[in-house]
Amino acid sequence: MTIPINVNSKILLSGAAIAAAAALIIGATFAFFSDTETSVNNTIQAGSIDLKVDSISHYNEAICIANPLPATAPPFIWSGGEGWPIPGTACDGTWTETDLGATHKFFNLTDVKPGDDGEDTISLHVYDNDSWGRFVISGVQDLDNTCTEPESEVIPGSLDPECTASPAPTPGPGELASSISFYAWLDQGEVLGFQCFKPEDSNTGAECDADPLEGDNEQCTGEPTECDEPTLIAPGNVDLGGEIHNIWQGLAQYNSSLTDCNSVDPDGDGHVLNPDGTYAECHGLADDGRFVGSATYYFGLAWSVPEGVGNEAQTDSLNADLTFEVEQHRNNPTPFGP
Repeated sequence: MTIPINVNSKILLSGAAIAAAAALIIGATFAFFSDTETSVNNTIQAGSIDLKVDSISHYNEAICIANPLPATAPPFIWSGGEGWPIPGTACDGTWTETDLGATHKFFNLTDVKPGDDGEDTISLHVYDNDSWGRFVISGVQDLDNTCTEPESEVIPGSLDPECTASPAPTPGPGELASSISFYAWLDQGEVLGFQCFKPEDSNTGAECDADPLEGDNEQCTGEPTECDEPTLIAPGNVDLGGEIHNIWQGLAQYNSSLTDCNSVDPDGDGHVLNPDGTYAECHGLADDGRFVGSATYYFGLAWSVPEGVGNEAQTDSLNADLTFEVEQHRNNPTPFGP
C-alpha cells in the first residue's frame, strides 16, 4: 500500500522555521533609538520663622546685670542707680537671646512707689524670613490685695471706695492700672534702621560701632544728636481688657514719614546691605512695616508711677502676660486674621 506524502505541508513548515530564524537574527542585530533623562533627589522643604527675644531691665537708673561672680547667687543683680533698688540685690528682666518661658519676666517689681520709673530694652530677632509682628497684653489683673489703714480712710474724692466698703472685698479691684503709665518707642539710634545684630552679653546694649546709640535704653528725640526714635505706643494706662498693638502698622506709619530711605531702598523691602554684607542705613525699615528676616529690632518698653498717685494704690498689684507674635509675610496680606 502506498502512503501519500504531502509535499506542500513540509514546504510550509520549513518556511515558518526560516521566518522564525530570520526574526531572531534581526532582533539580535538591530535596537530602537532611545534616551533617558533623570532629575535626582527632588525636594520641597518648608521654610521657617523663629522668634528670639532678649531683654535688659532698668529701674530708677539702675540696670539689672548678670552677677559678675557666676558661682554666687543670685544670678542677676541690680547695679548702679540712685539707691533704690539696692545695688547687689536680686533682679529679673534681663536675659540673652532665647525663647521665652515661665521664668522670663520683663517686669517683676514688688515695692514700687510714686515717682518710680523703669524700662526694658527688648530686642526681637526673627529668623530667617520676613514676617508681620505684633505685641499683645493679655490676662490683665488689677488687684487691691489688702486694704491698709491709709486706703480705708474716708477722704473726699477718694479713688478707693472698695476699702471704705463694709466689709471690704479682699482682694478687690485695684487702682494701680489706672495709676501707672506705659509707653514704647523704637530704639533705633541715630542712624535710620538697624545696623547692629544683637547684644554682646546680658549687661550691655547693642554695642555696635555702626550706630552707638542703637539699643541704648534711652529714647532720643533730636537732642543732643540728630537721632529720631519714634514712639510706637503712646503713654497711657493698661486696658483691663487687654491690648493688641500691630507693630507693623506703627513701623509703616513711621516709614511713610521718611524721605531719606527712598534712595537707598528704592523697592522698600527693608533689605539694605553694604558691599561687605553688613547692614546699611534704613535696613529693617520696610514700607509695609514688616520685620526683615534676621535683623535685630530694639524697642524700649517703659513705665512710670506719677508722683501724684495717692494712697488708693497702696499694696495694689498689676499682673499681665506680655506676648510678641510673628506670622509669615509672604502670601499673607491680612496677618493674624481668623
